[in-house]
Amino acid sequence: MSISKFNLIRHKSLTEAQQAAYEAAASSDGRVLTCAVFQQGGRIMLSTAFTYSFLVNNVKADSAVKGGSPRLATNRPVDTSHVRSIVKYLGENLGNYIMPPLTLNVKNIPILHVPEGSFGKTVGFAVIGDDTKFSVTDGQHRLAAIKKYGESIDDPESAFMSDGISVVIVIEPDTARIHQDFADAAQTKQIPASLLAVYNTREPLNRVLTKVVEEATLFCGRIDETSKSLPKNSPSIFLLNQVRGMVKELLFHDYALSESSIPARSNQVIGSTQAQDLYIARIKTMLEILTKYMTPWNAIAELPTSGGPANQVVDYRKQYINMTATGLVIIGHVAYEIEKNPDPAWREQRYVELAQKIDWRRDAEIWQNNIISGDKITTVRGPGRVAAGKVMEQLGLRAPEAPEAPVLG
Repeated sequence: MSISKFNLIRHKSLTEAQQAAYEAAASSDGRVLTCAVFQQGGRIMLSTAFTYSFLVNNVKADSAVKGGSPRLATNRPVDTSHVRSIVKYLGENLGNYIMPPLTLNVKNIPILHVPEGSFGKTVGFAVIGDDTKFSVTDGQHRLAAIKKYGESIDDPESAFMSDGISVVIVIEPDTARIHQDFADAAQTKQIPASLLAVYNTREPLNRVLTKVVEEATLFCGRIDETSKSLPKNSPSIFLLNQVRGMVKELLFHDYALSESSIPARSNQVIGSTQAQDLYIARIKTMLEILTKYMTPWNAIAELPTSGGPANQVVDYRKQYINMTATGLVIIGHVAYEIEKNPDPAWREQRYVELAQKIDWRRDAEIWQNNIISGDKITTVRGPGRVAAGKVMEQLGLRAPEAPEAPVLG
């Protein structure tokens, strides 16, 4: 670990290093940061944690001005909407949130006291003073949001500013290299929608979806929750996003509802945990009835969830509408109407009829010239609505005049 070129003092023991650091801080009116000291990419880095109060008072963002040259600053222009979204997240989840680490830079190299030894990582004590300036390499929006939210708190007993955040400090005086660090830190990949639906259960829709996939007999162990498209020979019966489309249709009467609109609609329809649990129970009841009576779902439910004959699922997918994303949307569309009736017995009978009276084979007359054209199945909304209308007609259900949320009793 080559760190001799920095302001570093080695000591025979960890205790001596710590004692020397605190003596230096006391004599210079400085402060000691206990850090992990390590090397990455040929440079020395420090890892520690700051309280929010220390962060906002001692770390500065040098943001570029929109319309100006970003080369004259160390940070990109501030995205105020991004700051607002983080502030909103903090306000809504103050009792259970996570704030990722910040990457900081320090140009004025602190004095580091470390124990002797050739270690890949060691504990060190950095002595910093008033002239030690930290700047943000990556995380200026988190810094701005923490500061803004802290200033908005009226409660004098709030402990928010005493919360802490991990920081990685890069010792780098070269502005060009700092710019490169920001570009390198930004080499991240957005979470795919399928994984976001699994992980982000703060979103009510995703919580409902997760419970349904985990607990429904047909879906448990048979849903591909990571892929963007279902491989031709996959033993999974649906993608997670396909099931999500069915749930969106059932809840909001619109499987194509934009992601930006979902939070408001979710809060309107399933904003409380009680409402979510009620919908979860109702959707599971629907799925269990369909799984018991509908071909080929009843046959698939008898197959093992792993190590089973994948070719059977592949064949079913080729032969049946209810093994496609379009079929799931149609089921969700019809279920939206059925769920308006508060009578459980009436709903159960309708789902039995949906399973048994409807011919779900691809070559059935009901699907021709709407979602089926030749040997192709369309995913377009219009033909899907026509097909769903024919299903409701066979079940004696009246198509809705205008969308409205199902009334749960």
